[in-house]
Amino acid sequence: MDTSKIKAFVAAADAGSLSRGAARIGLRLSTMSRQIGDLETELATKLLVRTGRGVHVTPLGERFLARARVILTELEAAAADVRGARDAPIARLRISVPPDIGFAVMPIVLSELSRRYPDLAIESRSDIRRVSMVEEEYDAAIRLGPLEDSGLVPRSLGSFSRVPCAAPGVPASLRTLRKLADAEHVRVGRAQDELAGTYRGRPVWLPTRGRLRVDNFHEAALVAASSERIAILPTFTAAPFIAEGRLARVLPRLSFPRVEARLVLTPRHRGTAAIRAFGELVREALASAERLVASDRPRQEPARRAE
Repeated sequence: MDTSKIKAFVAAADAGSLSRGAARIGLRLSTMSRQIGDLETELATKLLVRTGRGVHVTPLGERFLARARVILTELEAAAADVRGARDAPIARLRISVPPDIGFAVMPIVLSELSRRYPDLAIESRSDIRRVSMVEEEYDAAIRLGPLEDSGLVPRSLGSFSRVPCAAPGVPASLRTLRKLADAEHVRVGRAQDELAGTYRGRPVWLPTRGRLRVDNFHEAALVAASSERIAILPTFTAAPFIAEGRLARVLPRLSFPRVEARLVLTPRHRGTAAIRAFGELVREALASAERLVASDRPRQEPARRAE
């Protein structure tokens, strides 16, 4: 049933006149009369009686009129709801993350976050530099390591460790790693020339002047998985490679200081539910990677080597 015919009938009934009803809804009188006639034919009943002074509604017309008003009101409410949803501003969450977090953690985190908040527009960008959150309009960012005093609101995401990894079957010893650092070790970015760690409770410094330098830990893991090089990786990068059997932990007595991870927020976004959920998901992803790597049985170093 054409709603334009229902509108014509209701307008004429409310105005008590075909001409006045036509003027209310912007129709020609002939069009108004035709639409009401078509509606009466469709219903096989007389809805309006035309008189010299206008029209009046028949008893059956009154019954139809009551429901027609409800129908038109519901249709208008539905249309207004759709228009309001269309015109309403979309909630957005803009996040800056380090590239390595972006590679290893963000896919599963963003998938779950978008499932929980289907109406949220999420933009996650991997930035090597530390972005200016206020000027560049970021809502949140993940920062690794020491946090400078910037006026931002920090939230702890826990910490992660770094572990030496190599492809299964690749021999690894501290002596080999030290002696052949230029050839064996994959250097990531503009790292310091020495990496401080602990071996059997004693401090050690590993040279990190490897001839092969890559942009991020994900690339370092890929290189180590397909060569005889050793990569010292964050647990969140190492975990999927270890789970797939492409890398294994080596040098189990060698450890490095843990690195703090923090979610930093602008003051105006410190309490939103979506940001809190994002932080919780990242925290769990980092903790899950730690558990997986910790459960991997590290390969023992060769007993015959000279330290």
